[in-house]
Amino acid sequence: MKFYKGAITLALAVFLAGCGLIKESSLRNDDAKLWSFGQELSFFSKYGVQTVLLEEGDSIIAVSPEWQARVMTSTFDGVEGGSLGWINRELIVSARKDAASAPLSTEQIGGEDRFWIGPEGGDLSIFFDDPSKMTVEHWRAPKALSSEPWNFVGKNKTQAKFEKEAEFRNVKGKSIRVKAEREISLINKTQASEILGIEIPESVKLVAFQSFNKLTNTGNVPWSPDNGMANISVQSCFNANRKVKVFIPYRQGDSSKLGNIVRDNFYQPTLSGDSRLLIESEYIRFIADGRNLSGIGVPPKRSEGIIISFDAENVILTVILYIKPSGDRSYLSSGWRRGASTFDGDAISLFNNGPLSTTSAPANPYYEVSTYSPALALESGKSQFHIQRVFHFGGSEYDLGLIAYKLTGISIGQLRGTAE
Repeated sequence: MKFYKGAITLALAVFLAGCGLIKESSLRNDDAKLWSFGQELSFFSKYGVQTVLLEEGDSIIAVSPEWQARVMTSTFDGVEGGSLGWINRELIVSARKDAASAPLSTEQIGGEDRFWIGPEGGDLSIFFDDPSKMTVEHWRAPKALSSEPWNFVGKNKTQAKFEKEAEFRNVKGKSIRVKAEREISLINKTQASEILGIEIPESVKLVAFQSFNKLTNTGNVPWSPDNGMANISVQSCFNANRKVKVFIPYRQGDSSKLGNIVRDNFYQPTLSGDSRLLIESEYIRFIADGRNLSGIGVPPKRSEGIIISFDAENVILTVILYIKPSGDRSYLSSGWRRGASTFDGDAISLFNNGPLSTTSAPANPYYEVSTYSPALALESGKSQFHIQRVFHFGGSEYDLGLIAYKLTGISIGQLRGTAE
């Protein structure tokens, strides 16, 4: 791939000539109506959020070098189309207003595709200084993942490349040195059809992209349970509403060999007592409405490498694929409890945001899908990668249901929740 150097593109207000000013009282966007991509660009411009735009026709994505090369948001219908990633606008406004504050810690900013390095918990955690104090008040995200910009290497019309060198210290006092590289690429309809192995109707609108995430051990010692290890995660935040459901197809089989179908990370029932979680014979369904603090995990032997979600309010089908390594691989646990198995981690996790209690104020309406690489035991100078692809489809319920059924066997009635 050939890159050319270029200045970082600010999200220019010229895209937004007809969108008017943004009222700060409207930043929360608690209802199901999406901001337009043009409104999002205007917001970025107003608050100094640097973005690189990758585009082909009406398919556009915005990537921020300032915020760890994350894909902020995307659209399949040009600047007037809906903005499909969830972004914590209130936090951005608050941070930009306080000019004397420290650099914004971006782990709560959101975005459709964020690079992350783990593990967060356990005996190899790089998020705690003291192994005896693994609590929320002592958690801290490494600066390379949360507050430091990444180097913008270059771009062309549909691809951009970024990199970052960093050193992390884990709770054992061991340091690991890394070079992280990210290449973000738009996927057009022809390429998407080839990747998914299906025909995509002409009437269906699509924006799709791939993140190629590479991690290299730049230290002098190999990574191991004694010296320190890491994994790669990609975390994707999307807009939640009462009509969003997430589906995870899973491999059937004996739990003693494959593990539980679902790991109850911090799952809670709804206030009415009705379950938000449905486990069918071939898939897991989870309601993602941004109104109930809950989360689940799927072990690697159960994962089929695909997650889909359907927003019935906005008629959007989202498909997430990740390249699942072959063989029986170990995965690092993200749990904060010490003494738990270091290598009993998830391949997929799903988080639905919500208030902390029934008396709490409404929470930001988003849900997050994360995919994980296996534990990386890299020799000095060696590398490993983790690839994730996101596809957003817009069109008729019939066409979107047909795509979902071809990929997963899940019907439009099941996507809507009317055929349970």
